[in-house]
Amino acid sequence: MSRHADMSDYLQGRKKNHSLPQPFYNDPAFYGADLDGIFHRRWLLAGFECEIAQPGDYLTFDVGRSSIVVLRDGVGHVRAFFNTCRHRGSKICLTERGNARKLTCPYHQWTYDLDGRLFRANRMHDGFDPSTISLKPVSVETLEGMIYVCLAEEAPSFAPYRDALLPYLKPYELRDVKVAHTQVLVEKANWKLVVENSRECYHCPSRHPEFVKSFFLDYRTPTLESDPKIVAFWDKCRAAGLPSGSERGEEFEISRLRFNDGALSITMDGKPAVAKRLGAAPDWHIGTVRWEHFPSMFGHVFADYAFFFRLLPIGPEETLVTAKWLVHRLAEEGRDYDLENLIKVWAVTNEQDRDLVERNQEGVNSIGYQPGPYSQQSERSVIKFSDWYCSTMLRHLSDPADAISTRERARRV
Repeated sequence: MSRHADMSDYLQGRKKNHSLPQPFYNDPAFYGADLDGIFHRRWLLAGFECEIAQPGDYLTFDVGRSSIVVLRDGVGHVRAFFNTCRHRGSKICLTERGNARKLTCPYHQWTYDLDGRLFRANRMHDGFDPSTISLKPVSVETLEGMIYVCLAEEAPSFAPYRDALLPYLKPYELRDVKVAHTQVLVEKANWKLVVENSRECYHCPSRHPEFVKSFFLDYRTPTLESDPKIVAFWDKCRAAGLPSGSERGEEFEISRLRFNDGALSITMDGKPAVAKRLGAAPDWHIGTVRWEHFPSMFGHVFADYAFFFRLLPIGPEETLVTAKWLVHRLAEEGRDYDLENLIKVWAVTNEQDRDLVERNQEGVNSIGYQPGPYSQQSERSVIKFSDWYCSTMLRHLSDPADAISTRERARRV
């Protein structure tokens, strides 16, 4: 599979509660295996329904070498397809977003309806039947305004994630929002280093002074449930009808977290950034609903705005990070919020994290690197991710058909 020992041997022999062996972070063949075993088979955040509000609106994004188009069809349904013409494979939609009555391939003008069916293919031979050809569909699910896709022929169940997260998000009415700002960064680090960095605040006090002004950090207790301050905070929120607690699934974790005393949002001064609140969110201290969903995203929803972070691997040592800030659709910039104030903490934090993970990658590439111990007090979420990744890849590689596919794809990376 690579110049290193077989990936399965590494996974089975890895030291528990330690970072991964070096090839997992920089080997091209292991990167190919990650695409096939993880990103081609799991649910990924594609975007938001507000970004494709009208029939014909579409957005595109890449998963590895595969371009995906997500659109709203003529009757209002959200659909997703491989952005690949069924004639000779040309890419169809060439922009990140747009609007089209039909999808027309720029190469030979094959034209598709918004439901994916081939509408017209000029100058084809007698007997050619366009009704037998459609764009290849991609599984799609929506959850409170979020759009998820899965490239696998048989997608895993979305229900456990939906059922756990939906009650927490409902009060915020995230179907009634708009994107206020998007930040895009290319981070020169393996996607797993980006996830690991995002799943711990061990580094936050020293590296994110803006963030910790508002965000409450306390690692003295082993779990959230054992922290009396957090339990009291949850009880107060539940009494107001806001689901609170901590929910855990195989590839996700959801919690309502409190802020530092006096803070009401994640901003430079802890004050709300947006005057018009989301949904029915009250104006007092309700903290944040924070969750992660492996492999590609985490989110925060506050009373005044929502923040989403998505990562997609674009090379063995390169990751595309897209961050989006969502506000109530009727909130007006300059009246209800100041954009610089809204985005400053997270934008600065993202840039700080980019520097951290790039230095992390440089160190991991050294011949002196060997897996080190995670803090079982401060890096519990990193341990959860690492365990999930290893168990997911072991299941993938234990299937003979999957293993063959992985090796073939890895050779072509």
